[in-house]
Amino acid sequence: MGTDYLDIYFCHRHDPETALEETVRAMDDLVHSGKILYWGTSEWPLGKIEEAVGLAEKYNLYKPLVEQSQYSLLCRQRLEKEILPNLARSGMGLIVFSPLASGLLTGKYDDGIPRKSRLERLGFVKETWYREEHISCVRKLKPLAEELGVQRNELALAWVLHQEGISSVITGATQRGQLESNLKALDVVLFRETLEKINKIFSENKE
Repeated sequence: MGTDYLDIYFCHRHDPETALEETVRAMDDLVHSGKILYWGTSEWPLGKIEEAVGLAEKYNLYKPLVEQSQYSLLCRQRLEKEILPNLARSGMGLIVFSPLASGLLTGKYDDGIPRKSRLERLGFVKETWYREEHISCVRKLKPLAEELGVQRNELALAWVLHQEGISSVITGATQRGQLESNLKALDVVLFRETLEKINKIFSENKE
């Protein structure tokens, strides 16, 4: 990348075997040494996030500025019940990943698992996402997307972007066309009626 520093360093998942103060001090050292500009948490329990912020404030250290969490129409419960309602009081932003549920929300798995696809290659991903109730919801999303003149991936990403408290969204692509389609979600405007329809489709599958 032609740089000797990272814009942001995420501590992915809380390490219960390492003292939290040690982690916070290590991140502070990295910022002071110029190796990173900022640091954040990733998939941390709310209590540990707040504890880390408290330690940083107590000892005048650099505190985490952002939490990274998994979030999509098929993975909502932890973020909506625990993180979103409370994160703002820590003064942190929120970045979400896997907004398409490993591709399931694109519709590519409607009729089975294609060869060489992510779900075929990664068994644990298949076990997590490939369920009939999930596929059923994704199929029901198709006519709504068609009504709006967009693809399902664009609609699913737009839904995430419309959720209050989301700072940014991380999404992946294996082809240029997928990336271009994903970026179109930035131009999708969803009114309350459409958001309610989407939420109704997925209301029984909050995980």
